[in-house]
Amino acid sequence: MPYKGQQAGKGGHSDIVKNPDVAGFLRNCQYIKEPSDEEGKEVAGEYNPAPGGNDALPFKVAASDASTYNEPVNGKFPSTQIGYVKVSIVLIDMAKFEALSAPGLRYVDPFKVAAMHRNADGFAFTLPGSNVRYGGEKSVRDGFRRAVFDQFSDARTAFDRSGGYRVLDTLVLLSQNHSLRKCPVEVKDLSEPVQFTDTAPTFPCPDCGATLYATDVLSLHEEISDFGSNATVMTRFMNVAEHLMLATLVRMLADKAPATLAKMAFVIDGPLALFGRPAWIHKPLMAMYHDINQRLEGLRLASPLIIGLQKDGQVMEHARSIHRFLAPNSYRPVDDAYREKWITGSPSEAATHGSETYYGQDFIFKTEHGGAFCVGLPYPMKEKGGDDKVFSVKKTEVARYGDTIGRAFDVVREFEFDLYENSIIPVALAHRHASISLVPGGKVLDLVTRAGLAT
Repeated sequence: MPYKGQQAGKGGHSDIVKNPDVAGFLRNCQYIKEPSDEEGKEVAGEYNPAPGGNDALPFKVAASDASTYNEPVNGKFPSTQIGYVKVSIVLIDMAKFEALSAPGLRYVDPFKVAAMHRNADGFAFTLPGSNVRYGGEKSVRDGFRRAVFDQFSDARTAFDRSGGYRVLDTLVLLSQNHSLRKCPVEVKDLSEPVQFTDTAPTFPCPDCGATLYATDVLSLHEEISDFGSNATVMTRFMNVAEHLMLATLVRMLADKAPATLAKMAFVIDGPLALFGRPAWIHKPLMAMYHDINQRLEGLRLASPLIIGLQKDGQVMEHARSIHRFLAPNSYRPVDDAYREKWITGSPSEAATHGSETYYGQDFIFKTEHGGAFCVGLPYPMKEKGGDDKVFSVKKTEVARYGDTIGRAFDVVREFEFDLYENSIIPVALAHRHASISLVPGGKVLDLVTRAGLAT
């Protein structure tokens, strides 16, 4: 590591370039390459005409995106860090969206666009990083645990005016079959598992007496470092916060306004999956969305659209590489055999892709206008079952999704635009409200942090 201000030598790379071991190592590596013309035509032959065009667009579309900022709060103490996470939800009224431009005119009304921008809610979370003890707790880890609980239980995360339907409430509901089995303070197995409830979101440890929090089931604290960067933990928190907030909104509407929910679409930036230690939540999320769909079906209502839209990653890299070979308005479910052959280049360690992380199926879709998208839809089953190989087949059977695929593709068609590559308007708006720019946004947060920590 260099000293502060020390620059690297101009010839430092020469030893690596001349080293025969490096050349031998590179020759021994296998990786996915851009498909040849023959391979591209072979892939394109597996795609089918995309469904849609049933004129049943949702009347409201909610899109969410999130971003993090995790930087040292003081140049003299770079290991002292605070993390910021912002989640934004943008609600678009389809009638107002269609009225952005007057009939017969090419241009949109800027005042109407400005009003649409204002129809967004941003949720900011602040978390302690390395070298910061929150709430007078005795360690960085315990302070982080308490901060996560405080953030998720705060009334500002409630989706109901009465203060109900907080993110914490949804987490407690999803963790009914996932009790806490390890004490996060003494870091050892509990003598008896702890199950949290709505009325008891905190609980004294049966062994050491320390306060246990309902949010401890996320196990985010296990990755907290007292000294190094905690950027990865902040990203995990952001990921789980975004999915829990969307689930909380859907759950609230299912209970209070099912007819409204049936006419809505929800778009989340990224795959329908959770990663790291909170990944277990994907299973109860999958079950919850399935149960809500069944409830709406019993009321003779359509199921809401839950869409995960990926902007980057392996699937999108593959989609871009074969884009020129695909016919407009074509699609294909990304099954495990296809993923292993064309996307990852190697078989998965699990019997089915995403067995411990995904609650939705990926579809590659090329629109009539030439945009390439990776669209994720919730699996149309309550649970994956015990046999991963059987589920690997069931999850890509198109008939199981009914008209959901076509309805989701219609949403993409309606909002596709050219300002950014392969983008749709709701996600772009959500990102605009959720993103934290390095300058000036990041610099402002630095100043706020330093002022807030000053004594």
